[in-house]
Amino acid sequence: MAGDVQSHLGRIYRANGQTSPFEGLAYNAIGWIVAGVDFLFLLATTAAGFVLYEEFSFNLDADPFRYIGIGLVMAMGFVLAMHGAQGYRPEAILSQRRQIRLICVFIPAALGFLLTVIFFLKLGASLSRGSIIVSTALWIIGLISLRSFWRWFLPVAVSHGTFGRRRLLLICSEDFAVWKFQDQAIRTGTTVAEVLRIRDDGSIGEDQLTRVATKPQPHLDEIVILWRDAEIGVLDAHLRLLQRSTLPVSIAFEAIIGAVVSHPKHKIGGLSCFQTQRPPFTTYESIVKRLFDIAFSVIALISLAPLITLVALAVKLDSPGPVFFRQVRKGYGGRPFQIVKFRSMSVQENGVEVRQARRGDPRVTRVGSFIRSTSIDELPQFWNVLKGEMSVVGPRPHAVAHDDFFDDQIGPYIFRRHVKPGLTGWAQVNNCRGETPNLQKMEERVALDLWYINNWSMMLDLKIVCRTVFQLHDYRAAY
Repeated sequence: MAGDVQSHLGRIYRANGQTSPFEGLAYNAIGWIVAGVDFLFLLATTAAGFVLYEEFSFNLDADPFRYIGIGLVMAMGFVLAMHGAQGYRPEAILSQRRQIRLICVFIPAALGFLLTVIFFLKLGASLSRGSIIVSTALWIIGLISLRSFWRWFLPVAVSHGTFGRRRLLLICSEDFAVWKFQDQAIRTGTTVAEVLRIRDDGSIGEDQLTRVATKPQPHLDEIVILWRDAEIGVLDAHLRLLQRSTLPVSIAFEAIIGAVVSHPKHKIGGLSCFQTQRPPFTTYESIVKRLFDIAFSVIALISLAPLITLVALAVKLDSPGPVFFRQVRKGYGGRPFQIVKFRSMSVQENGVEVRQARRGDPRVTRVGSFIRSTSIDELPQFWNVLKGEMSVVGPRPHAVAHDDFFDDQIGPYIFRRHVKPGLTGWAQVNNCRGETPNLQKMEERVALDLWYINNWSMMLDLKIVCRTVFQLHDYRAAY
């Protein structure tokens, strides 16, 4: 198997005009290069910011060398802080969101340190607040632009052999798709140089594993074990054997163990625990989410008032019956409330049996078909949000009859009521909108709802709102 892997990789590299996957700079050199560019960039922009401000504001012929010392302090503070936060690891550099967060934290921190030094050295008289503001803007905008460049450039450079790849020995199950993993790993500077397979009982060819553990492996940089659900004691034996090797060893878990260790880790009484189910929102989180709901719903109701009026008139003229449809739903903690929607059907089911709308459903009116497909029928629910019965973002509430049924069929279903139901949700923007014709479809929706609850943040809510707006044109799932 190892020979097959290396032979196949060799064909890939030759096809790309490369003679070896290990040519070029070491992969870890990426961090040093990015750090060096940051240092030089901050040094140059510090001088440029101060000089530009003095020339344009006061028409002075400023000397950039006067500000080299300030640039050195700023650059050193930022680069050391990024290094301490492991922000220069190749994988971290490709995570643009994390990089932007680090920049927005460490630039003000480094600036604060710089101003403290200036204050104690009594150099403040020679600096203006305007020049500091200009320089700070250049630092933040420039560093974020550089991160966009690195995110584009580094995968291209790695794929062309500019940087050597980290070479793995992958120990995995017989049916694991190595080539699928290889396609993803190669984009981040990692290549599978050798593969050992794990049998169903967890054993590995001991002679092969002993060879790796006891003999030098110059063609390898790291060992990665992908463990499924075999006996943990067997894994412990393999790890003890691999302790004789000088290579770093990493373990990734599949199945239930993999799901558990993917959750946030924290300490309880000295024990390392993985929180598979988060507690209810803290007081601070509840206040932040509620303030967002109030502000968003007020703005929506005011700005959409003309549209709401026109739809109400169309519903009234299209078919006999009330403009609004009210139905009991279960909210936070299972407390019932009446959800408000524009009436889109000729019936108003609100009992022990409620049929979901299907494609071509004769109960749907002409106006109802349009407002359901575009989600306009949901607009009155902003009133539920304003009253505090719902949230802008959260798991979508279902009819009580459906809730009672799925409570018995899907174990974690009830956990959806740990938060307020929402106008839109993580499930809805991930293709789980509309009818749930079978139990599997509902299980997919529940899994996405639970992921949202366990990973909630205000940024996630804003992301879901933005994705909802851009997906309103997709009429295929709602009818």
